[in-house]
Amino acid sequence: MKLLYVVLILVLVGSATTTIYFTYYTATFYTTDIVQLENKVASLESEISSLKNSIESDLKNAYDDGYVAGIAEQSTSSHSSSSNISSSQTDLASTTTRTIGTVEKSGYSTDCAVLMGGDGCYTPVYLSANVGDKIILTNTDSTGVHTFTSGTVDGFTPNPDGVFDTGVLMSGDSFEWTPISSGEYPYYCMLHTWQVGTIIVN
Repeated sequence: MKLLYVVLILVLVGSATTTIYFTYYTATFYTTDIVQLENKVASLESEISSLKNSIESDLKNAYDDGYVAGIAEQSTSSHSSSSNISSSQTDLASTTTRTIGTVEKSGYSTDCAVLMGGDGCYTPVYLSANVGDKIILTNTDSTGVHTFTSGTVDGFTPNPDGVFDTGVLMSGDSFEWTPISSGEYPYYCMLHTWQVGTIIVN
């Protein structure tokens, strides 16, 4: 009978030891795997963020370089006529500030495009202003980069006229333009050509 008790105790002790060892082994290696996975995810998120910033910067630089090279002649004639404005005309500048923004996700979807039946990818799509008004052009789309480039676009063929160009605006970036003569100033986004708008200056 004593032998039976001894065997039973040995079985219980062995079972408890195995359970403790298995629990320790599983917890140790499972925790280690989780920590390693979390570190890999954090590293990948950091790399993605870095790549996104690098791509946005490269895109902005490429756009700025291409725009400058592409409309150099038009810009020269436009800027030379602008530089002939007398100081008295400059003094007559209005103190009114008007703003135009971009529709959220307008770089990913054409739903806002007027040609697609939308209300316009710029807001407002038609802005009425006066000579001398300060017009603030802002990328209010948190999901992408945009431009406000004066001129027209036919399908995917842009035709900038050199009156104004914001270059690539990151989300939250702004550009200020003050019209010096009346007229209609169409503009579009160089990166998303379905985005078009018009500033009507009185």
